[in-house]
Amino acid sequence: MTASRTAAAIAGVLTVLLLQATLIGPLTFPVPVSLPALVVVVVGIYAGPGIGLGLGFATGLLADLGSDHPAGVLALGWMLGGLFAGIVGGLATERGCRTRPVALLAAGLATLVSLGVGLLFAMLGSHAASAASTVRYLIPIALVDAVLGLVVVPPVRMLLRNQGIRTPRSTATVSRTVSVKPMAGGYAPR
Repeated sequence: MTASRTAAAIAGVLTVLLLQATLIGPLTFPVPVSLPALVVVVVGIYAGPGIGLGLGFATGLLADLGSDHPAGVLALGWMLGGLFAGIVGGLATERGCRTRPVALLAAGLATLVSLGVGLLFAMLGSHAASAASTVRYLIPIALVDAVLGLVVVPPVRMLLRNQGIRTPRSTATVSRTVSVKPMAGGYAPR
């Protein structure tokens, strides 16, 4: 990974975590909507399972280390979400799906990630989660994720298509040219 792509990924992760802490979390309280989970899923859909897995783990670990819940839960949940989004999303992007279908797919996958993370928090005895509240908030999470998906998908797609961030494609070069000279009775290669 080049330095510009690494810097862009770090800046993106920090921006999403900052937006979650300062804007999305307070505006959607008490519904536990997760903008970072949605972004990881969208990146996984467009960039593939490997990048989704790596971004999900790094983003989740950074969020885990900055919170008071059991460490590793978000890293595990978002990592699996990025991996699964990369696998399932490849089918959607191959078929040329536009913003709305990808946003709905991302919202559904991010909601499943939130369900898994919430249930894992409840099993581990985290003070902020219970199985009942996790299930009760599924529909509001799905609705907010669908609206946020419509906002998140276009810039993520644009950033991933940017030459400075995505992996450059190899180009084929012609190594030899053939010239043709006229001959008596027709043309022949030189």
